[in-house]
Amino acid sequence: MMAAKKRFYKTVLLADDGLSIQLDGRKLRSPAGSLLRLPTRSLALAIADEWRAQGDDIDPATMRLFSLAVTVIDRVTPQRDKVMTELAAYGKNDLLCYRDAQTDLASRQHDQWQPWLDRLAAEHDIHLETVTGIMPIGQSGAVKFGALIAAHDDWQLGILHRATSLSGSLVLGLWFVSMKIDSDAMFDLAFLDELWQNETWGTDVETADRHGFLRTELQDAARFLAFLADQSLLEKAKI
Repeated sequence: MMAAKKRFYKTVLLADDGLSIQLDGRKLRSPAGSLLRLPTRSLALAIADEWRAQGDDIDPATMRLFSLAVTVIDRVTPQRDKVMTELAAYGKNDLLCYRDAQTDLASRQHDQWQPWLDRLAAEHDIHLETVTGIMPIGQSGAVKFGALIAAHDDWQLGILHRATSLSGSLVLGLWFVSMKIDSDAMFDLAFLDELWQNETWGTDVETADRHGFLRTELQDAARFLAFLADQSLLEKAKI
């Protein structure tokens, strides 16, 4: 993400291709110098709005879609194989496969997590074992994740990596990118253990702030996915 600076432009327009953005007639580039050419017109319009909304100072924190876009262009596309390898590693030790010994929490984990593992098996023939505790287990079925991950384009892959790294679950990340799980459900599933602990023992300001940050990150990812799908109504992203 770029460092804060004074606004250096007056006009923000889409280029003739409808997928690039011009600041005072010059096409916008990523921090690494690559041309910012978006996959859909709706995403280009949304990012143009972020630039148009800046005041005298450019506030990077308010340019969430732009940040996600340049992450894909500068960090995902140049090292796609590395990103896919990192994602596949999550599948070998997926969050959803490790269950607590505590009866109440284990029951909640089974009720809320197992349906997504079952659906993964039914729709993609990827079968993952579950275990009580945190000791790693071999997942022979995880080898099939490679083809499933590779089926995503760079833009989807970038959001998949973001969702998976935030949640600790490739399984949830895959359902999120396919828009089968919305951002609120994604948060509730990924942080089920912490939410249960909050219900049992109470929460603190630090945890509440961190959860707020994570919710916002997932909401931004959901918005990005909606624009990738070229959907004009954000409610279709269920954010």
